[in-house]
This record gives sequence, C-alpha cells and structure tokens, in this order.
Amino acid sequence: MARQKTSKPRNSRKRQRLAEQAKTARMKQMRTIGVVALILVILGGIIAWRNMGRVPVEEVAAAAPPNLDGRADAPVQIVEYGDFGCHACRAWHNAGVKTQLQTAYGDQISFEFRHFPVITPNSPKAAEAAQCAAEQGAFWQFHDYIYENTPEGALRVTALKSYAAAIELDQTSFDSCLDSGKYRDYVARDQRAAVQAGARGTPSFYINGQAAHPSYEGMAGAIEAILAN
Repeated sequence: MARQKTSKPRNSRKRQRLAEQAKTARMKQMRTIGVVALILVILGGIIAWRNMGRVPVEEVAAAAPPNLDGRADAPVQIVEYGDFGCHACRAWHNAGVKTQLQTAYGDQISFEFRHFPVITPNSPKAAEAAQCAAEQGAFWQFHDYIYENTPEGALRVTALKSYAAAIELDQTSFDSCLDSGKYRDYVARDQRAAVQAGARGTPSFYINGQAAHPSYEGMAGAIEAILAN
C-alpha cells in the first residue's frame, strides 16, 4: 500500500512567504510613519522660525496707541478704514476733506486711521510700515508723505524704507521693525475688523460707529446731527 505524500513542506513555504509579506508591510508602514514624522518636525521648525521674535498681537496692540488725530474724548469720532495703495483714499486725502472738517469743527472731532489693505499685493506691508513709523511718533507724517509725495502704488519694501529716510526716521529701527513682521498680525486684525464693521471698499468712513458718505457735505451733515443731540 503506497504512503500518502505529506504537504508539510508546501505549508511551511506558504507560512514563510506570508511571514515575509507581513514583515515587508511592517517595514513599509514604519518608513511611512518615519517620513510623516520628519515632515511634521520640518514644518514645526519652519513655523517656529517664522514666529521667532514675533510679539503676540494682543501685546503689540496694547503697546500701540490708536492712529488718532484729535482728542480721544472728542464727541464725534471719525474712523477711516484705508489702504495706502488705494487711488480713492489718495484722492480723498488730497482733496482736503479732513482738513476742512478739522477747520470747521476743531476739537469736537477726531480722526482715526485703521488698516484695510486690500487693493494691492504690497498694501499689507505698507500698513506694517506705517505702524513702524508710528513707533517713532510719525504715523501721520508717514501717511501724508505716501499720499502726497510718492508715485501711486509704489509700496515695495525698498520704497517704504526710502520714505522713512525721507521723513528722517531712525532708519535702523524702522528697517528692523519692518523686516521683522512685527505688525503683520496687527494689520490683519484691523482688516478683519473692517469686514466685521461692514466695510466693502476703501476708503470706508464711520462716524460714531455709523457708516458715512466720504464727501464733505455727507460727513458734515452726520457731524451736525450728532452735535445737535
């Protein structure tokens, strides 16, 4: 009677093959986990490097007074959301509406400029530059210089630094401030506030929290109504 052939060697080879496949799968999984971990470490390093030396926006805002022209307790408070790359903002400034209102109403009104840098790719950096000028007490001087003495839209970093030189700011301090991105989050916060206030373009004006027409007549009418009450 012939013996039945055993299948043990065949089963052994199958188990060995399955074990090798499982080992290969584990090694592949470990390599994938390693690559993902390395990517996360690199990204974390990049984020940490970018944020190195940056001050939280709350601290920056607390240290930076409002860009105010006039008394903080004026009964009529006018807020402009503007953009240094904005043609209409430049035109409004150079039309002298603000000066006319200040002449007419004196210390009964105040103007505050807030950033809404949406017109050009360089507008956010220009807003940061204005805040760096504000550190030296020269926000309005820098603001006026851009609108009155520079080519429209010339807001590259090299140009912004040259404007600081033109109004005789401390160049080293200004350049360090601008290069650091210290006011990046501050400017972004102003922009979010503009949207929340309902601003849809620049310049947008609010008088005691209510939207106002940018013409002298429109703004004067709103001021008169507030003062009458």
